[in-house]
Amino acid sequence: MVQRRSAGKVFIWLGIWSAIEGTEYLFGSLADLGLMPNWILPILPYVGNILSFLVVVIALLAFLGLSQGKLRLFLQGAIVAGLAVAVAGIALFLFTGSSFKVMPFNHLVAAISLTVLAIVVAVPKLSRRFLLLPNRTVLSLGILLFALEAVYGNLSLPLGLPNPPEILDPLGFAVLLFCFGLVAVQSLELRSSPSARF
Repeated sequence: MVQRRSAGKVFIWLGIWSAIEGTEYLFGSLADLGLMPNWILPILPYVGNILSFLVVVIALLAFLGLSQGKLRLFLQGAIVAGLAVAVAGIALFLFTGSSFKVMPFNHLVAAISLTVLAIVVAVPKLSRRFLLLPNRTVLSLGILLFALEAVYGNLSLPLGLPNPPEILDPLGFAVLLFCFGLVAVQSLELRSSPSARF
């Protein structure tokens, strides 16, 4: 079972992750529609670049709170690798105006991490051993669907695969958030029910 403090951290990182995703889509949509104020346009590439690199680290921090044992150690290593790639990518962008050479490494860190996570979630024995899930069925399904979509999305460009439909990325993330939200509501209901009181 996820401890209360650990669960709080998971939801904090999920909130930050959700804010990053929402900001990217909002700014992108406003810019496409020509509704973005002119004074913001010059900083959009910088903000987009920073968020593109940091979102991997933030996502891994969210999953870290649900992990234990060797999976936790693996995710900690992936976070360090993600931070190193983020620093390199952001620095390269600031100095050259492009982070194209580093971005594939960002995709690679995300794809490897999510592949490992998907395997752990998909195999019940591994899931019970390495994941702390309050509602194993709902969260496992949400994490697995999100991971499969995100792995393909991260590998499609480096491997030259057909790009997935743009709707799949926000849809996969929405499924993940819905599953986390459902579990959170169920946990609150259990705590507040008369049978759960001591």
